[in-house]
Amino acid sequence: MKQADSSSVLVTGGTGFVGSHLVELLLRKGFAVTCMVRDPDRLRWLAGSKVRLVKGDCSDPESLASAVQNISVLFHVAGLTKAIRTRDFYEVNHRGAKNLLAACSRHNPGLRKFILVSSLAAAGPSPDGKPLTDSDLPRPVSDYGRSKLLAEEETLGYKDVFPVVILRPSAVYGPRDRDMYELFRWAAKGITLEIAGGERFINPCYVEDLAAAMVLAAEKETKSGSIYFVAENKAYSWSEFRQTLLATGGVKARNIKVPYWAASLIGLASEAAGLLMGKAVITSRQKVREAAEKYWICDCTKIERDLGFSSKFPLKKGLEVTWKWYRENGWL
Repeated sequence: MKQADSSSVLVTGGTGFVGSHLVELLLRKGFAVTCMVRDPDRLRWLAGSKVRLVKGDCSDPESLASAVQNISVLFHVAGLTKAIRTRDFYEVNHRGAKNLLAACSRHNPGLRKFILVSSLAAAGPSPDGKPLTDSDLPRPVSDYGRSKLLAEEETLGYKDVFPVVILRPSAVYGPRDRDMYELFRWAAKGITLEIAGGERFINPCYVEDLAAAMVLAAEKETKSGSIYFVAENKAYSWSEFRQTLLATGGVKARNIKVPYWAASLIGLASEAAGLLMGKAVITSRQKVREAAEKYWICDCTKIERDLGFSSKFPLKKGLEVTWKWYRENGWL
């Protein structure tokens, strides 16, 4: 089998929010980038990029052989953060990773590294306010989180076949994102929503920091099977996050506290509307369940130590750039 050039990489999900930022960074650093896409006519953020395109779908095992050959590193970024049906999370996030790993084992056993972009949701929230580490027992509270955890387990099953690394980013935000965008959109309208029940805490993750962490995971020597949390290594309360969001956007907003039962009803109504429109929605009962958890916080000491990662975008800076992008591109 032809030996892959060490700079030759494959990115799944390159047309999406996180994947497109990764592709741009890889190109700037001189990598030869191949992107696996389902529809070459719908390139979205990849349009105009100097990447090689190969048609493939992680849900279709037969389409993966040509994509995974002659590459050195595979970044598996593709996945669902919202879905019309619960089973879609498992078909895409779990079985998609399973199919891709099997294809690499069969068609590129000399792969230098397989990097899975998972999620803090796979680990679940901290039960006691102590930042999570990779040694803590996972306790996902949503089907999204469970599907990502299953993808992690599939990936770890290949750690003795070729080197694998798992990244668990927390709440990712930044230009091009449509999930966290809802917070910006409502804030711009003068409203922020909060589930009643006291302060909640998160470690935010700016998208360019996540892209940098992925590249470091490819470049640095790592123990196969390593799991790293990726975020700004600082927890923010909702009050701090909200205050910074409004200040960086130059907006004022009324904060409305919604009881959990009412938030669940809103999620249910949103799901029903999504089914009628045939469209996945971010506001669902499961997202409400996740949002109601008190501590979505993690310890980033390991990735700082092993990979030399550090966040270049603290919350204030990241929010400023994101507000600017949304406005310049007509989203707000």
